[in-house]
Amino acid sequence: MAFLDSSKSKLYMAEFDLSTFVTEGNLATARALREATTWADSGSKFHPGTNQDTLSIRMLYDDGTSGSEVIGNSLRSATAVKVVTVLPDPTLGKQGYTSGDGWSEGPEIGSRVGSLVELSATLQLALTDRVKSLGPLASKTATFNGTSIDDTDATAAGGKWVYHITTFAASGGNARWQIILQDSANNSTFATVGSESVNITAVGAARRTFAGALRQYVRIRVVLDASSGTLEFIAAYERN
Repeated sequence: MAFLDSSKSKLYMAEFDLSTFVTEGNLATARALREATTWADSGSKFHPGTNQDTLSIRMLYDDGTSGSEVIGNSLRSATAVKVVTVLPDPTLGKQGYTSGDGWSEGPEIGSRVGSLVELSATLQLALTDRVKSLGPLASKTATFNGTSIDDTDATAAGGKWVYHITTFAASGGNARWQIILQDSANNSTFATVGSESVNITAVGAARRTFAGALRQYVRIRVVLDASSGTLEFIAAYERN
């Protein structure tokens, strides 16, 4: 049996890495069951409703320009889509969870004598997908090929992937980076999965879906399309 130290866990919301503030997080998935039992039934029958996923987090309060207060307040905007990714273990190939939409019901700030000030929030999420980490948060200054994941078999039903760009800088040339999802049948010759090559010009995040085949080996590739730059990111994917 393998155990995991929670100090490795990561939480990303849009361009923010909240891991440096979070002290506790709980992701819960619930589905309401609406009773559909009639007088003619010999047992109970239910109609399953839609999933209702929530993420409850507790954080240390920091009112700096990029602290937890600033991040928490940004989550209160119901008009902005916030990609949320939880990685209990960011190691390559480990399972995590991602959602394309997240809105905060809070945040709430609590303080008592002898304790650090804390901030807590409950995030309402759209349907949460399971994903595999394509590696822990990485900072790159040049074109880079990630380590591939061997999924044993290819599939033809498409899938989804997500990325969070936490730091961006690029100057000269086209002043951008590209982040590319790639696959391979032999772990030697890789190609772009469909049209999943994205130009990156700022911090941010996206959850993307793709159709068609996904071959056995999967990796991430980042390309510096500039004279110089820095890109800090995480990415994850899952087959349908």
